[in-house]
Amino acid sequence: MIKKLKKIEKKLGRKKNIKNFPRTCDIDIIDFKGLKFQEKNLQVPHPSLSKRNFVLVPLFEIEKGWIYPKTNTTIDKLIKNLDIKSLRSIKIY
Repeated sequence: MIKKLKKIEKKLGRKKNIKNFPRTCDIDIIDFKGLKFQEKNLQVPHPSLSKRNFVLVPLFEIEKGWIYPKTNTTIDKLIKNLDIKSLRSIKIY
């Protein structure tokens, strides 16, 4: 599965860069039917999902009842646990 995702990213213009450097495309799987699994280089849900404002806030907008499968925590609680500075750093274009 990871090979297919990397192929799609490459087709969309992603190039190898420094870790966490801005990139053209980055495919992360947020959720897949509430399942938890890990392959060689792929973990679902994404391991840092619960700390990422730029994932949680838009996800909350489209799925207010979503529950983080790893800990069974509601999305609104995950957002409340974010650092306030993290929330203020979200830019809407």
